[in-house]
Amino acid sequence: MADNRQPLLSPRDDHLQPRLRRTSLPSMASATSSESSSRESKKALVSCRPAIFTSICQYSLGAVTQIFAGHVGTLDLAAISVENSVIAGFSFGLMLGMGSALETLCGQAFGAGQVDMLGIYMQRSWVILFGSGVVVSFIYIFAQQILYGIGQTADISKARRGSSPSI
Repeated sequence: MADNRQPLLSPRDDHLQPRLRRTSLPSMASATSSESSSRESKKALVSCRPAIFTSICQYSLGAVTQIFAGHVGTLDLAAISVENSVIAGFSFGLMLGMGSALETLCGQAFGAGQVDMLGIYMQRSWVILFGSGVVVSFIYIFAQQILYGIGQTADISKARRGSSPSI
């Protein structure tokens, strides 16, 4: 019973020392931390260019529409602004969130070594996103009533009709 009182790890386990030396990180004496972080930042910027370009194109669509609507009139600008912030914002957020869930599932399947599940997840997501798109399209169809229901004036709700370039 006296053996049970021994600690699991003794203060000086010499048999662990060689293992720790083998797993230590390589020396970075040749490159300073600022040089390595600069190289890392350049690599990240190069790999992120398509995502940056896509985001700029997506968000500029609504901004350009608002700019042109502002030249037409203040009522049209108000209608487009409300549509972009309320209707399109909700729809885009819903669809982007569901697409991001697919990204998580695919990453988990790949990490678990279940590469055959990637195609199945993709096909299922197409069905789910198509169904969600049909539901979201009703938000666009009935946007006039929805906007009037949340407290917008009747003029802005009527002017919004047919003003969504993002559908």
